[in-house]
Amino acid sequence: METAGRKTPVFFASLWIVAFFLNFFWECLHGLLYQDHPQMKAIIYVPMMVEMAFYDAVAVSGLYLFHALVFRSLLRGNTVSHIAVFFLAAIITAAVVEYAAVHLMHAWYYLPSMPTVAGIGLLPLLQLAVTGVASIFAAERLSSHKAA
Repeated sequence: METAGRKTPVFFASLWIVAFFLNFFWECLHGLLYQDHPQMKAIIYVPMMVEMAFYDAVAVSGLYLFHALVFRSLLRGNTVSHIAVFFLAAIITAAVVEYAAVHLMHAWYYLPSMPTVAGIGLLPLLQLAVTGVASIFAAERLSSHKAA
């Protein structure tokens, strides 16, 4: 029987790796809805998507640690309240980051094809929440963590 101490590093490694690949896929798909991205050469576009996926994986891991602090449990089961709190925290984080990047810093611009909610792209708004929850479920399965 594996101890919780040995499951923790496997869980967090799995969480980060799964979050990285899910976010890389998501970034590549919705990146085409940003101005200038569709005409970028692959030599520029792919490293940029890798960098964004790296930051997103760090964000998912950080949100999970914040979530663990709120619930005072590092490895916990997936209850509706846990998932709801994580999802809400991820939506708020994404909204703040995306609003600041688009409307305050003018770091990027959307194409008209990007669906928006209150001036924020819908896909970037949902990204951390959806990929984060999926990453948590996958990491729990990969680390064989069973909730008590």
